Amino acid sequence: MSFSVSDMIFAIINFLVLLAILNKFLFKPLLKTMDARQAEIKQDLDAAAEANAAAQKTQEEYLQQMEQAKVEARQIIEKATKIGEKTKEELIIQAREESAQMTEKAREMIRLEKEEALNQLRDEVSSLVVLAAGKVIDETLDQKAHKKLVHKCIAEVGDAS
Repeated sequence: MSFSVSDMIFAIINFLVLLAILNKFLFKPLLKTMDARQAEIKQDLDAAAEANAAAQKTQEEYLQQMEQAKVEARQIIEKATKIGEKTKEELIIQAREESAQMTEKAREMIRLEKEEALNQLRDEVSSLVVLAAGKVIDETLDQKAHKKLVHKCIAEVGDAS
């Protein structure tokens, strides 16, 4: 088998034509498809990274909101506890004041009833004294003498008590 220069040139030209045809119809579309696929993959990776960053940010916001909600809940509980304590103290003070007022009213009523009882007792004693004195003296006293005797007896009874 002998190779001639013209065969060699023809083979090189055929090879170059084949390379040109392959380049035009195979390599360029293949490279174009591979570049498009690479760009699509890069775009998908970028979108995934953005979605991941957005999810991370959303999670951080959620955690921050949860922490803020916990703080607000603690503040509400503390405020309610303080209001409860204040209300409790106010009710205790009010109950003590009402108790003191009731005790004072009871003492005043007892004092008034005691005075009324003493006045009734003085009236009864003075009536008995007048009757007894009337029997002892065996005469009926006139109005002026009766008053004088009653006042004298009341004074003596008042001094004795």
